[in-house]
Amino acid sequence: MPADNTCVTLPGPWRHEKIQANGAQFNAAVAGEHREDRPLILLVHGFPQYWWAWRNQIEPLAEAGYHVVAIDRRGIGGSDKTPDSEDGLTLAADLIAVVQSLGERKAVLVGLGRGGALSWSAVSMEQDLFAGLVTVSSPHPRTLHRAGFHVTFRTWRHVLTSIISPLSRKGLVHEDAVRGLLSEWSAPGNDGASEQANIYTQALQLPGAAKVSLDQLRWTWRAQRTPSGRKYLRESANSVHVPVLAVRGDKDPLLPDRAWDKDLEFAVGPYRKVRVSDAGHFVPEEQPEAFTKILLDFLDDITI
Repeated sequence: MPADNTCVTLPGPWRHEKIQANGAQFNAAVAGEHREDRPLILLVHGFPQYWWAWRNQIEPLAEAGYHVVAIDRRGIGGSDKTPDSEDGLTLAADLIAVVQSLGERKAVLVGLGRGGALSWSAVSMEQDLFAGLVTVSSPHPRTLHRAGFHVTFRTWRHVLTSIISPLSRKGLVHEDAVRGLLSEWSAPGNDGASEQANIYTQALQLPGAAKVSLDQLRWTWRAQRTPSGRKYLRESANSVHVPVLAVRGDKDPLLPDRAWDKDLEFAVGPYRKVRVSDAGHFVPEEQPEAFTKILLDFLDDITI
């Protein structure tokens, strides 16, 4: 059965746009309009999601006066699948290029999981373009590569399984497998993410999407072993002077609290870490109201 691509244009209090940037076309759910006194809010999903991960935040952010763009990362959802869709340098540069393509003077990146790591990197690479950074379930990328003991066995088990199992790609396009992953990475009994398994599975069934998703995980795991990966980690290591908000679900099964201990080696400006109760890896979906309030409170203090 062919994949149903209507999942990339699901209706809601947003509009769907295509953005040309960095040699690719990006699918995005967009709300609000450009304002000179407010930064663009660029929402960057993690694995195994796409822009739909931010469905609970798009409207409140727009109602607060922000121009909001929730993109599908390169290779995911409705965005282009290119030969370099897994390379971290390219993916971080995409975020910079999307902001520039939209003609925005300043932006705040809000990234979850792998999207948070890429957001750290993009801000490190192009400081003057950004007014703030919000990372969810994502300590600084160099921390994770520097010391494996910071990451729990469950994290490495999933990464290693995606590398060595010939069935991993096949399993990723089945709803039961996606639901199981979303549930396992969430707080016990919290189905805010897992109840969307059918929609996320549809996106992963799009041509090339599951392969790219797993290739990106493989690339991340191997980063220290490749020239492009080492360059990515070097480019990510610049001091970040803009305000940084780090959000962690208090029941995140993937990353222990100490994984954030080294963030202040890189965040030299205002830095705040917030723990959200009864949330695992997918905080914006597991505790949408609490997360949206935390995000809006942070944005209130951003000046451009």
